[in-house]
Amino acid sequence: RSDTFAGVERYVSEVAAALSSLGHEVVVVGGDPAAMRAAMPPAVEHRAAETTAQVAGELARCGRPDIVHAHMSAAELAAVATRPVHRAPVVATRHFASRRGGSPLSRAVMRTVARGLALEISISNFVADASGPGSVVLYNGVRDQPEGHDRERTVLIMQRLEPEKDTATAVRAFAASGLQEQGWRLQVAGRGSQRDEVCALAAKLGVTVELLGFVSDPQSLLASAGLLVAPAPAEPFGLTVVEAMATGLPVVASRGGAHVETVAADGLLFPPYDVEACAAALRRLAGDLPGRVRAGAGLRLRQQGLFSLSYHVAVLVVEYGARAGR
Repeated sequence: RSDTFAGVERYVSEVAAALSSLGHEVVVVGGDPAAMRAAMPPAVEHRAAETTAQVAGELARCGRPDIVHAHMSAAELAAVATRPVHRAPVVATRHFASRRGGSPLSRAVMRTVARGLALEISISNFVADASGPGSVVLYNGVRDQPEGHDRERTVLIMQRLEPEKDTATAVRAFAASGLQEQGWRLQVAGRGSQRDEVCALAAKLGVTVELLGFVSDPQSLLASAGLLVAPAPAEPFGLTVVEAMATGLPVVASRGGAHVETVAADGLLFPPYDVEACAAALRRLAGDLPGRVRAGAGLRLRQQGLFSLSYHVAVLVVEYGARAGR
């Protein structure tokens, strides 16, 4: 139930395309229509749905699918409510590190919804621990990518500009690192409510920041950047981080949330909100090209071993088959 195109929608479009390539018939409901259509092959049908009622209506008209896979609570509600019509087992993926529902009433409703699910998947151990018992962990996967080359002296922040992402720590760390004086540039890709605050903070600190807004082709930017900073202290997974790993881009990340599961390497992690520790990591890597290459190569191998899209989809197909009786 969405009219946007952020991390969850990107994930859904990637998985839908991969499932279609394996010969499965896939219909995607929700997400920004133009962005979703551009991200998926023609064989994947897309239907817009901005409200829970619209999701329910599309599910009621979708015939008899083998599986309905719901992402986020509003879609779960629609999928379970319409199950007497579509009759498919409902699989749900937990994308957020919290219990379902923001009020006593909604929590009661979502407990009923949870009882109607055939399978719950959490995208990380961090999410599984925070969202309550009953789910299995299946890490998100991303497509393997060619190793980046001709990397520029740029520090990249690529995330939603919202409070929970803590963009300010990354901007402060870049300023404290002194890298701007050494010819490094700061780029911020993403949109959100804190855009003006990021601009004001950079100006106050004397930092020149390139605001790129929403980037439709993140892979080319990740393939050419020099370093990625991921400051969010409680990241449920961090799709951008893993996409950066796929290109061999070194990542400096907060030691919080799922970053300890994805990036993992202590030398690339800093305590949440610790500007000086983040700045020190940036200085160390910026001044050590062989070290950056080694760090990026290690992260790329880790992505290929643990966070590949092909493995993720293969496991999904097995789980789907088990629930559908095939």
